[in-house]
Amino acid sequence: MNLSAFDLNLLKVLDALLRERSTVRAGERVGLSQPAVSAALGRLRAAFGDPLLVRDGQQMRPTEFALGLVLPLTQLLEDSSRLLNPASFDPVSAVQTFRIAASDFFTEMMLPGLMANLEQWAPGISLRYTDSLNLQTIDDLREARLDLLLLPAGNFSPWVDWRPIFHASYVVVARQDHPVLRQHHVTPAAAMPVELYCSLRHAAFRVIEMAPDPETAALAALGLQREVVLSVPTFTAVLRSVAATNLVGIVPRRMALKVAIAEGLAIHPLPFVLPPTLLAMIWHRRNSASRAHAWLRDQVSEILTPLDDLEQANVGSAVSGSAGNLD
Repeated sequence: MNLSAFDLNLLKVLDALLRERSTVRAGERVGLSQPAVSAALGRLRAAFGDPLLVRDGQQMRPTEFALGLVLPLTQLLEDSSRLLNPASFDPVSAVQTFRIAASDFFTEMMLPGLMANLEQWAPGISLRYTDSLNLQTIDDLREARLDLLLLPAGNFSPWVDWRPIFHASYVVVARQDHPVLRQHHVTPAAAMPVELYCSLRHAAFRVIEMAPDPETAALAALGLQREVVLSVPTFTAVLRSVAATNLVGIVPRRMALKVAIAEGLAIHPLPFVLPPTLLAMIWHRRNSASRAHAWLRDQVSEILTPLDDLEQANVGSAVSGSAGNLD
């Protein structure tokens, strides 16, 4: 390819096409008409010697060659943006879309506050948010389909940058007036014997069904196991299933405190030791120097850091009285 004869503006169109996979939506993204985007795609095909995107029913799917362009193209455009706009980021005038993925714990505990901040301080910034996590979510972050991901801290890939946010501790939830707990005189907010806990039927939060979970491992260390009859990918599903049945479940303490009364739930301390989980936000290193991205990370951190449970890891001492008296 002769770079001197290549229109670099076409790269912005290619980026939009690879993100949107539609000439109409790509045009809306870069401010061009659909015919102009189609013409640009024709020039891109000629320049790269590849179809780049092919029609598949109502969708356009990238070729293998085009998929290989995603990361270097994203990096090139972001580097170019920083080169041409090195000064500052003004949230008041910014017009930008961020893509965030997190469990529904963050939907409940972060999203309302984050949107309130954006509405007040950055009205031109919009979010595309999902709490549907799966095995492909990390790939979405790596391939620039996501900007920010919230999840438990772990051994992240070298291309990841991350920031610890807070420690989340856990509690057991059961419906109020649970017949078995009533029979054993286990009152709301009181600890139940671990053997009784294991004898009950359980709803469990599991994003990846076959992945080991810390609750099972902690019980196994005691020579115990529980009967999980429902595995679901959201804490909301655990809470609502427990409220409607005689199941019990483990959920983050903060989320339980927020919804217990409305859902008709009693909160009980864990009957075994389960260390708090360190939660983190992670992003691709290509975004580390982005002022806009850094501003978003600061907004998320400001909302979530006060939720830290590290000082209250012993939930048994932190939970007292009825669910309505907890704070």
